[in-house]
Amino acid sequence: MTTAKRKAKAPAAQPAFLPRLQEKPLETLGQLAGLGAAAGAVVSGLGFVTLRAREDLLGLSPSLTYPKQEWLVTGFDALGALLWRGLSVLASAHPVLTWSAWMLVLLVVGLALAARVPRRPVVLLATLVLSVLLLFAGSGFYRTALAANSPPDAGPSRGSRCGERLSANLADRAAFETCSWLVNDTPRNESLRNDLGGLLGWLLAACATAVLVSARMPAAGRKISWLRWSLCGAHALLALLLLRDLPRAHAYASWGLRYPQVQFREPCDPALARATVAESCRAFDVSAGAVRKVVFLQGSGCPEGRGGSFLHLGSSGSDGSECLVTLSSTRVIADVSDGANP
Repeated sequence: MTTAKRKAKAPAAQPAFLPRLQEKPLETLGQLAGLGAAAGAVVSGLGFVTLRAREDLLGLSPSLTYPKQEWLVTGFDALGALLWRGLSVLASAHPVLTWSAWMLVLLVVGLALAARVPRRPVVLLATLVLSVLLLFAGSGFYRTALAANSPPDAGPSRGSRCGERLSANLADRAAFETCSWLVNDTPRNESLRNDLGGLLGWLLAACATAVLVSARMPAAGRKISWLRWSLCGAHALLALLLLRDLPRAHAYASWGLRYPQVQFREPCDPALARATVAESCRAFDVSAGAVRKVVFLQGSGCPEGRGGSFLHLGSSGSDGSECLVTLSSTRVIADVSDGANP
């Protein structure tokens, strides 16, 4: 009875940092604050690079200036979107995206199961070799599709043209199709852009699982140890390469080429106001939270031949929003003079 009572009164397990927090509270809180600041800086940096990727997708130059909080919000959005887009792609309307996502899920499960057979390292090593081959091939194909570039003889113009023909090359065909998701204004294409962005989450999950599994694999000899660390390094390198694609993937999925259509007010620019009301010249607000407004002009009716160019608004005391009237709908920026790609 006495032993049972002692066991009942035993304190519950505590997180490892709690004893340290009790012993050195100020030092521990300072370290936690430093880690939080470092994480915030990394997320802000990701947001900054993502906003630059959005501009690159548009062909926007020179680069815009954004508030610091916009960097942080965009960075958190890019990370959080990996989760919900990763779930969405499992039920994508495009069979290639769906099957690719489920294959990556099975790869993650296979790696986890192989790691639970410690007495047979050959099984885990074979799974890791298969994993690195599949992931290198899949990530290369994914990066080509994410670039959304058409064949060299009919390259896109500011990301708004996808070429005039399908190439016999499978990678070019994939890029042609993903480019068409940018320029064709339909709910299905918008959903497919999100699904393509979500596929990156499963690629990163598979790489991270392989790194953890190979790093925790028990050493069973010099050759096996060398092989498992080589596979660990290969998966880690691949994960870093895929992380470089995260800004582009988020910009492709979140913005694409879809922006609010606007009209100019008469006092700011009478000629542009008349042209945008008549829709002989279409104007799109592509600033996306920048300090000053930037408008993309498109159409043969734009005054002074300014169609296809960016117009930077605002001054030291204004962001230029007083010159614009935002319409209720957003539209994909497509070539209105020559027509969008089918």
